Amino acid sequence: MDTQTKEVFAKSFSTVIVQIIGVAARLVTSIVLGRILGVAGLGDVNLINQIITILMVISMFGMDHVLVKKISIGHFNRDYQSIGVAIYTSLRVNLIIAVLLTILSVIGASFISEFFSATQLKFPLIVAAIALVPQTISIVFASVVNGFNKVWQGRLLKDFLTSLFVLMGVFFAWYLKISIDLFSVIAIYTISRFLTFIIAFLYVKNIYNPIFFKGVVDKTMIKMAKPLLFVSATTLLSSSLDVIMLGWLSNSSSVGLYTVATRLVLFIAFFLQITNAVLSPKIAAYFANNELSKLTVMIKQVTFVLIIIGVLSTIFFVILGKPILSVWGHDFTEAYYCLVILCFGQFINISTGCSGVLLIMSGNEKVFSYITSISLLFNFTLNLVLISKYDILGAAIATSITIAGENIVKVIIAKKKTGILTIPIGLKN
Repeated sequence: MDTQTKEVFAKSFSTVIVQIIGVAARLVTSIVLGRILGVAGLGDVNLINQIITILMVISMFGMDHVLVKKISIGHFNRDYQSIGVAIYTSLRVNLIIAVLLTILSVIGASFISEFFSATQLKFPLIVAAIALVPQTISIVFASVVNGFNKVWQGRLLKDFLTSLFVLMGVFFAWYLKISIDLFSVIAIYTISRFLTFIIAFLYVKNIYNPIFFKGVVDKTMIKMAKPLLFVSATTLLSSSLDVIMLGWLSNSSSVGLYTVATRLVLFIAFFLQITNAVLSPKIAAYFANNELSKLTVMIKQVTFVLIIIGVLSTIFFVILGKPILSVWGHDFTEAYYCLVILCFGQFINISTGCSGVLLIMSGNEKVFSYITSISLLFNFTLNLVLISKYDILGAAIATSITIAGENIVKVIIAKKKTGILTIPIGLKN
């Protein structure tokens, strides 16, 4: 490995530790809630969180990707004025959207609960929506931290600190013998998101003070963010469409079974997520300085390691999937074949490397958005047909086919647009 690739994995090691702790917290929380609330109750919790996740993507407006790109370039060139302006622009844009979404969510909670034929979702959804504003600011700050090349810290603030607080909150409620139901669980999530916001604010203030330079909004960031919003929205919808459509076409029990399988299979993809987080600022900086040969070697070497991880992870779940699912309860073993199918889709995902991030950070956001939008339509059609016939198995088949097809196309297009092949063919050369 060259020096830059070693640095990627060195930074990834710390991020892996954080990721393992965060994922473990989510899994333990899921197991506890699965045993207390049952399949249907866990399905309701996951469905509300999925809705909030979709709202958060809209709230971010694609600015998280723009921030990482702008701040990493500014940090590389020691241009701290541009960093302050970038943070100010993002906060101003994202806060306006977050406030509007909070109001709409509270007003539309009844409609959403009726859409899923689950009136019990109404008040918990309102409680969850209250945290949209602080959660938005937390993700802005996490992107700022990632742009400063503090990858594991950014990952902790963006994804996993809330999970740790939720786990502690659930055990705290259990210890005090507080009733653990759908409403109390969502209240714990909301409080945890506020706590994450406070910590994110304090950390960013420590590494970059003042937090922003108030002034003129950088309109170039908004221009960059528009296609990235579409990219983020279509990417998220593609990844959550199966859960949403199961809630619509099936029931809470199917959602509960399926989301446990998807949570487990994310162990395969999370190594890709980590390396993408580490590679994003490097790709942006290398493209800005036209150092493509170094970038090519680094990407191929990273993908080679990811393929090995993907093979081992897939074999692990195929062999031990059933006993692992039984930890949630005997009923959850019904999701085994669903888990196996999803594993193969995620294996293709990890084996194609950082093709999506490469397109975004090289200025090909629109091309990426075209790929994801076509993939979304294809995913919707497959889920509509297959869920009606095969329930959770249909959702797994539709999702895996879509993931495999989309990532193969990204590799081909990334090679055509950037000249870089993300898979490790010709690595020795």
